[in-house]
Amino acid sequence: MSPASSQSSLALVPRPRFSTRVLEKLQIFEDTCAYQIENRAYECLVVDRLTGASQVRRSNPASQSAGSGCTSTWGRILEATTPAHGTGVRTKFAKPQESKVLFPAMNTPLKLLIVEDSPLDAQILVHRLESFGYAPAWERVDDQTGLREALDRQSWDIVLCDYAMPRYNGLDALQTIRTVSPDLPVILVSGTIGEDVAVEAMRAGAYDYLLKDRLARLGAAVQRSLEEAKHRRERRRSEERLRLLFHAIEHSPASIVITDPSGRIEYANPRFTQDSGWSLEEVRGQNPRLLKSGAMSPAEYTRLWKTILAGGEWRGEFCNRKKTGELIWESAAVSPVRDIRGRITHFVKVAEDITHRKQTDEAFRRLDAQLRRAQKMEALGEMAGGIAHDFNSYLGAIVTNLQLARTGLDPNSQTGEYLDRAASASRQAAGLARQMLSFSRRDESQRRLVPLGSVVLETLRLLEASLPPGVDCAIDIPTAGRAVLADASQVQQAVVNLWTNACHSFQGRKGRITVSLADVDLDASEIAQYPGLSAGPYVRLTVRDDGCGMDPEVREQIFEPFFTTKPEGQGTGLGLSVVQTIVTSHRGAAMVESWPGQGTAMHLLFPAESAGSATMSAAMPRPDVPLPLGSGELIMLVDDHALIQDAMRTLLEQLGYRVRVFANPLQALNSFRMETDDYDLVLTDLSMREMNGAELAREVLAIRPTVPVVVSSGYDLPGLYQCVRELGIREVLAKPVERDRLAVALARALGRTDSNDEPAQGI
Repeated sequence: MSPASSQSSLALVPRPRFSTRVLEKLQIFEDTCAYQIENRAYECLVVDRLTGASQVRRSNPASQSAGSGCTSTWGRILEATTPAHGTGVRTKFAKPQESKVLFPAMNTPLKLLIVEDSPLDAQILVHRLESFGYAPAWERVDDQTGLREALDRQSWDIVLCDYAMPRYNGLDALQTIRTVSPDLPVILVSGTIGEDVAVEAMRAGAYDYLLKDRLARLGAAVQRSLEEAKHRRERRRSEERLRLLFHAIEHSPASIVITDPSGRIEYANPRFTQDSGWSLEEVRGQNPRLLKSGAMSPAEYTRLWKTILAGGEWRGEFCNRKKTGELIWESAAVSPVRDIRGRITHFVKVAEDITHRKQTDEAFRRLDAQLRRAQKMEALGEMAGGIAHDFNSYLGAIVTNLQLARTGLDPNSQTGEYLDRAASASRQAAGLARQMLSFSRRDESQRRLVPLGSVVLETLRLLEASLPPGVDCAIDIPTAGRAVLADASQVQQAVVNLWTNACHSFQGRKGRITVSLADVDLDASEIAQYPGLSAGPYVRLTVRDDGCGMDPEVREQIFEPFFTTKPEGQGTGLGLSVVQTIVTSHRGAAMVESWPGQGTAMHLLFPAESAGSATMSAAMPRPDVPLPLGSGELIMLVDDHALIQDAMRTLLEQLGYRVRVFANPLQALNSFRMETDDYDLVLTDLSMREMNGAELAREVLAIRPTVPVVVSSGYDLPGLYQCVRELGIREVLAKPVERDRLAVALARALGRTDSNDEPAQGI
């Protein structure tokens, strides 16, 4: 029998099981006789492991030159699969990139699981791997239960599985292995195989397929399968990392945009869509400049591109515009992405929406500015309080001297008229002093039943000189009208603020300011436009101008504190806010009517009292009854202002009293101790440096509890009256002190008038 016919019969007849030595000799015989069969045509099964496609390739002996050695298809198969022949063709399930078999180091550890019903065949497989250089630690199983237990017991490097076993099928075993350990490489080994079975096995996940009578390439197949399994695990880990990264990007709270090197958008995550309002389909291929708002300078964009094109990372803030036109602030980082050659292939922008933070920072900035203004105003208020006290003291001297000068003059004389005007101006100055005290929180609102017309007219006389050039004033205030319960100084402050705003509205143009006062009755239907008011009688004060007017947006904010349309440094934004506070505290309401180019009308409503109408009084009213005069009683006058001392001494002497003046309260106290019974009344200023009036009164009353004590103060505090009266003080006079009130207060303190007479505090 020739070698060729022997080879042919081996391929057609199932190979019997031989001993290990016989099998080795038979394999050597096959290897040495391989070159003798090159003149015959043989078929080779080639399977693409990735796609599962199969193809049977037939050798063409005619295309091979004679005497070329092992160059036929069969020869190439042997070269590719037999370790003794180095480099070979890429066939017989070999990966396309593999063309060389590299032997592992000797005694390379290998955890081997063999699924085989024949112990002898298992030993042959182990022997082949040992001759290749591996040192297998192996275990054999022959059924599904044993396979399951082996897989659960430990991890394995590779599985060699017989295809046909009495109790188990190689494909079933492959499925079990794939279920438990997807990355574990499996090589099927069988005596015979058909093309359909091989394709099915490769598709099921087998790494390779070997015939038991062709085990010469077992070592190379195991080596290649281990490497491929390693690559698959690395690829799986890479895919898992990519999947996790993609999940993180898709669900990231930051907006992520990826562009190509020219800046065209290739990808944007859902957060970008949420923040910007643009979908990925709308921005793909677009340049990010479509998000520009114009709030950032071109120089900043130039710096960005210069940084990232140089390979650096740019960090900063963007002010972009949403699809809706709304502005959005982002804190962003833009960096380049490089390929394995170092070339920039993409740019990635990661941005966080900081719009709320920017708005919060801006709100804090405004609050900080308001706090600084408030602290400044508080400091000014402290200073204003001290100034107002001294101012009231000097005003007291002025008013007292005016009253002294008015005494004895003809009521209709020109000089008397001048003095009355000076007295009226002094009262206005006293009102401004009370405003300063209110500003410093050292004064509390004192409301009395007053005719609103007289208060407004008196204020307008002082404001008339402040009219801008080309602007005139029209006044429509009736001589008689309803009385309101109001603090005259606060009403004056409201009028001043409305007047100031009206003057600013002309902006250098000509025009007119109209101030009017009217009694109105609001019914249920009319009161709806004034929240918080109830139907009834009111007095309406209107300040109207034909200036620039206001648009609706400005009109809605004019009563907000610190809101102003004036340039920086030309307004505090408190004027109308103060006006609204004043009117609201009087249980009234403020309303504005204004349109651009049509002027503005400010309406203030004050609830009228049921006392009826009140006629405007003269600047300095004179009682019809004579003043109560003294009978030579000795009064201790204590005041540290020299002008007050002289004026009050003269006034008290004109009222029929004897006066002993002290500038130092300690000297006055010593004098009182020495001459306790000589003094009939003590008149002292409340605020003095060495000892205040309350302390002096306490010491004096401790010496002689029955002596009448009257105090005067530049701080007009209603709470002060109750406090000092608890000390035993009879009367409290607010500076500047007028003659009539002083006379009544002294007479009442000495017990010569009815205690139900008008109280002395106030002007």
